[in-house]
Amino acid sequence: MLEEKTISSKIVYEGPVFNVRKHHVKTPGGQTVRDVVEHNGGSIILAITDKGKILMERQFRKALERVVLELPAGKIDAGEDPLTAAVRELEEETGYRAGSVKHLLSYFPTCGYSNELLHIYLCRDLEPGKKNWDDTEFLEILEYEPDEIIDMIIKKKILDSKTIIGVMFARITGEI
Repeated sequence: MLEEKTISSKIVYEGPVFNVRKHHVKTPGGQTVRDVVEHNGGSIILAITDKGKILMERQFRKALERVVLELPAGKIDAGEDPLTAAVRELEEETGYRAGSVKHLLSYFPTCGYSNELLHIYLCRDLEPGKKNWDDTEFLEILEYEPDEIIDMIIKKKILDSKTIIGVMFARITGEI
């Protein structure tokens, strides 16, 4: 039996992006404690321009204390579906609206300690919209050829997992 039974659980941290819940669980070998990050999930946008370039953003990531080159993405608001979040984030962060949106894949980035589920969407037929950065967002939007991004991944210049997974999945499935 590989399952664990929760004996008790309580939220030990509540924040604007995630909560942390402490679970006391019964395992096949006894009892233990599991800390779980509860997260609404996120939507990632692989946006392709009419010239075949991929929209990327550079932004400072406090957890890493560095600027990161990554695909546009954002958290899913409570009660929001992933597709709606992707469409919203594309326009908010890049200023574009997508004429076509296709779900590529969903995955758990850190299933050992979080329930976060990320959804990657391919967006094409882009039309200018209006950027709407919130007060905490400072971004630079750039365009790259798919091969340029893959080269940066191979050379370990891009280390962001959602970008690596999204771009490489799109390449192996023939989307880019």
